[in-house]
Amino acid sequence: MTEGQQAEQLLKESEERFQATFEQAAVGIAHISLDGRWLRVNQKLSEILSYTREELLGLTYQEITHPDDLNIDLNYIRQLLAGEIETYSQQKRFIRKDNLPIWIHLTVSLVREEATKQTNRDLLHGNREKAKYFIAVAENISNRKQAEQALQESEERFHTMADTAPVMIWMSGLDKLCNYFNKGWLEFTGRTMEQELGNGWTQGVHPEDVERCLEIYYTAFDARQTFTMEYRLRRFDGEYRWILDTGTPRINADGSFAGYIGSGIDISDRKLAELTLQQRAEELTRSNTILAQTTAMLQKRNQELDQFAYVASHDLKAPLRAIASLSEWLEEDLAEQLPAENQHQMQLLRGRVRRMEALINGLLEYSRVGRIHTESSLVDVGELLKEVIDSLQPPATFSIEVAPGMPTLFAKRFPLQQVFANLIDNAIKHHSRTDGRVKISVQDQGRYYKFAVADDGPGIAPEYHEKVFVIFQTLEARDRKENTGIGLAIVKKIVETEGGTIILDSISGAGSTFHFTWPKQPDE
Repeated sequence: MTEGQQAEQLLKESEERFQATFEQAAVGIAHISLDGRWLRVNQKLSEILSYTREELLGLTYQEITHPDDLNIDLNYIRQLLAGEIETYSQQKRFIRKDNLPIWIHLTVSLVREEATKQTNRDLLHGNREKAKYFIAVAENISNRKQAEQALQESEERFHTMADTAPVMIWMSGLDKLCNYFNKGWLEFTGRTMEQELGNGWTQGVHPEDVERCLEIYYTAFDARQTFTMEYRLRRFDGEYRWILDTGTPRINADGSFAGYIGSGIDISDRKLAELTLQQRAEELTRSNTILAQTTAMLQKRNQELDQFAYVASHDLKAPLRAIASLSEWLEEDLAEQLPAENQHQMQLLRGRVRRMEALINGLLEYSRVGRIHTESSLVDVGELLKEVIDSLQPPATFSIEVAPGMPTLFAKRFPLQQVFANLIDNAIKHHSRTDGRVKISVQDQGRYYKFAVADDGPGIAPEYHEKVFVIFQTLEARDRKENTGIGLAIVKKIVETEGGTIILDSISGAGSTFHFTWPKQPDE
């Protein structure tokens, strides 16, 4: 084989290898003329652009380039022809046969004649006969661009959401440094993003809280754990506000750790409320201590009062009884010798003794109100009133009327009995006639019953309505009518101790009505 034949054989084999490489390449490859016509394309490029080879060869490079990317191409081509660059790469869009854009990563270089030695000046003046064609390598990156676009849209949505969220949001990367703060954070601190990035945010944290904050953050970061911390952060107006900050690890789609995202809210008002509540709790504790001491002291005083009541009942009544007995004996022994005036004085003496004994009994009864525990039971008020009236033994000419519909309630029987007995007894005792009338009625007022004891006696002037309830106060001289002035004071104390109220409705000459309320259920 001659040298010429060997050279032809080598050239043929080289072309075959080139053709195999050209066709079997995993990327699109094309030869493009200097005026933009497709000279040669491989099957892969045809598939990428969705044109047949024949269709592509009938089109120009510019015809299927996206209009927005043409100017970039022309600038790079000028630099290639001028020899300023040997190759260029870019991401650009082509228009597929179905008119849909497709993203291509394109690498372009210029093929020249080896033997030609042209200067850049020749090429710039149009002497391009030795520049043969462009060779382009194309890779379909549409999926990657879609992913990038989706990521960008996701980032934009996140930033929109973060900037409109009613909390302060921050993010950090794998280096533990903060790389994002939302609008809420920046508006709160009055600082720029650049000032806050990295560890710049710590400049706004109260000096007493910085070290503790960083320790909590770094410890949680190393353990990849959620954390919560409270610290004081300087607001734009210089005031330090309490912030509740919660940090959560960020995890990528592949499960890898990406840093932290955190949110903070201003809890200064809550902290103030907690502090106020704590102060109130301390005050309450002190008050409870004082109350316990006072209760203990009152219990001691009650015991002393009970002891005094016993002594008063025994030691004071005994001499009074002796005085009464002695006066009777003297009157009997000296009956014929005592003038009528002296006998009257002896009777007055025994009256004063009886008044004194009644006064002692009234005082003891008043002191016991509310201190002696009485069990509650079902009380038929109608039956109770019959017992009270029978025990008082009113004059036969006196009329006492009990209105129908008296209730049965769960109450302390003895205190209620005392109230009715005192009020009815007063109506009889202080009536101006022996044929007086008393009427007892009731009204249902929800949680209470309102009872009324009305008489047709002489009545009480308005200026004395409060005075009658004061202990030892009487409207008539005791010389004219024996009266201790304790009965209505006891009534008022019993009614108010049981949770009710009592008032007097009366005018002079038109009778009196005592209204008092009594709860349907006692406060145990």
